[in-house]
Amino acid sequence: ADEIYKQGAFALGEALAERGITLVYGGANVGLMGAVAEGALVRSGKVVGVLPRFLERKELAHEGLTELHLVETMHERKLLMN
Repeated sequence: ADEIYKQGAFALGEALAERGITLVYGGANVGLMGAVAEGALVRSGKVVGVLPRFLERKELAHEGLTELHLVETMHERKLLMN
């Protein structure tokens, strides 16, 4: 069942890109949101990530994003994503 969710997330990313909708998300390369980002990128969509530096150090940052903003705290992340 997990693969079904991943495929659906990827398809959502594709659909966003095809409609010209920019994806703003947490910036990681894992999980369902990573799959949404991949789907959007495959269709040449704009994908903006906002990631705390401590997560970048854990090698969770998605390397292929249109933009990646690194912040110091989760509070900064929330403010920037609003």
